[in-house]
Amino acid sequence: MTTQKPMQKLLEAKLHKDDEIALNLLKTAYHIAKRELPKDEMRHMVDYASLLGVELSKSNCNVQYTSSQSVSEFQAALAEVILDDKIKAIQQSEVYSVTLDESTDNGNLKRVIMYAQCVTEHGLEYCLLSNKQISEGSASAKNIVSMVVEELKSKGLDITKLVGLGTDGASVMTGRKGGVVKLLKEHSPTLIGVHCAAHRTALATSQAAKLVPHMESYSRSIASVFRYFHNSALRSNRLRTIQTLLNLPSIKFAEVHSVRWLSLDHAVQVMYRSYPALCMALEREAIYEPSAKGLLQEVSLYKFIAFTHLMMDILPFMTRLSKKFQAQTVDFSVVKPMITSTCESLQDLLEAPGLFVEKLSKFVVEEDGKYVYKRPLSESDCKSVNSAIMENIEFDGFSNESDDEGDDENVGYSPVLHYYTQQENIIETVAPMYIQKLTDNLRDRFDETEILETMKVLIPKNIVQSDCLSKYGLQEIETLADHFHIHLQNKEVRSEYQTYKRLVKGSYSDSDLIEVMCLLMKTNDLPNLIMLLKCCSVIPMTSVQCERGFSTQNRIKSKARTSIKCKTLDDLMRISEDGPDIKDFDFQCALKKWKSCKVRKLYSS
Repeated sequence: MTTQKPMQKLLEAKLHKDDEIALNLLKTAYHIAKRELPKDEMRHMVDYASLLGVELSKSNCNVQYTSSQSVSEFQAALAEVILDDKIKAIQQSEVYSVTLDESTDNGNLKRVIMYAQCVTEHGLEYCLLSNKQISEGSASAKNIVSMVVEELKSKGLDITKLVGLGTDGASVMTGRKGGVVKLLKEHSPTLIGVHCAAHRTALATSQAAKLVPHMESYSRSIASVFRYFHNSALRSNRLRTIQTLLNLPSIKFAEVHSVRWLSLDHAVQVMYRSYPALCMALEREAIYEPSAKGLLQEVSLYKFIAFTHLMMDILPFMTRLSKKFQAQTVDFSVVKPMITSTCESLQDLLEAPGLFVEKLSKFVVEEDGKYVYKRPLSESDCKSVNSAIMENIEFDGFSNESDDEGDDENVGYSPVLHYYTQQENIIETVAPMYIQKLTDNLRDRFDETEILETMKVLIPKNIVQSDCLSKYGLQEIETLADHFHIHLQNKEVRSEYQTYKRLVKGSYSDSDLIEVMCLLMKTNDLPNLIMLLKCCSVIPMTSVQCERGFSTQNRIKSKARTSIKCKTLDDLMRISEDGPDIKDFDFQCALKKWKSCKVRKLYSS
């Protein structure tokens, strides 16, 4: 007995030291994945730790755990811990939604990415379910549905509790006869398909421009300027020299990109800030380049700079709206108010011109029978422009008083504007047409289905503002209860809704829907109403998480790492996106999973 105890203590000490080494290796692998670094970094990190006096290997053990396979095993265990926690949260949520999208990775492989959204005590949360490769056939609706059903089953998630599906609005997703949403409803009858709000905003903006010929022509001119300088380093160098000469910032003209939401806004801002330098550069280039001469004729028209000022007033409203919809989680209660507010703000620009349109009349002056564009240097300063944009957004109308611009030095070059007399009233002609098309497109694209429109009766703000609290929303709550009946416990929804309304008006009048839901979940006094709130809240209003997922995918599976396996890519994306801070991670749980996979030489030596 006396011999056994010291031996036991020695064995425990050895195991403890081995575990300590394994934990440090797991932490190193986690750090590498969180930073989206290649697995080769493991060897360098272990060597660096050794220089610092931290041993991550045993002197009597030949296995260093720095090979690609070893690092993959560490990261697989880490990713499994994260996934287990996320799946548990989804199951506890009782209902959940999925956002999905398809894309092509850097290895020219077709992929479908899936995220789940659920309700936790902290509110709405997203997590990565999988990023599957379509190995056979095309990304047809049937193939995508088959993958979704198989994935949910493999994760232990009940497909009948899937109440929402967010997509980018492509026909393969939303087709009425054979789209993904339609086919998935055969598995989950309460499923509601939603076209991403951020996609709808971008489509409304681009379509409105196409419907107004002047604005479509303006967009083409912006794109032509970008291509002219982007395709030649020599031209770009000359432009930078002129920008420096005029004391303007050295900025590049931006591309109007078809797959980047509202990239036109950034392109217009750059155009506004560097317009004098553009005109001077093209004027010099036009002497020996016909393409520069043609481009100079386009940008020196009065209507070009007039539309630039007009778009500086309009596009920031659309960008702000798009950014709101690009938040990681957006609940249905905020969508309609944001659309209404944006449309009203745009209509206000017709009654009270925006700040940049007002500035236009001050900057265009007549000199020696010519109309020139003369403005202060501050109009090219980033902070000054952003400040003016925020003033535009936050205030209604502007005073006619001077902005004390006389103290600001003017740009050393004033472009001559052509056809000013003929185009003097171009803004008054085009602005009402463009703004009307834009607001009409927004309202049409956000004209929600009946069931989504019905959900408004759950929003605290609407309840507080109702004329007759006792009668408000009774018909709509019956419609919701009927649609989601398989998720409810009994028929007491109406009485619980009456209690909910009084509770909201009495105690939670200033809270949003998610806050009220989380508070009610702690008491569970209104189980059916809580379930309705969950069903409505988890419906994804955007699919931007998928877009972010593809960005993560392309950073990890870069052109230099196209041979990365699907399982490894999934693990790395999960750690990068869903993994907590390293100090909050449960490495003991990951250690158990890593040890349970097979006999480790670390413990047998």
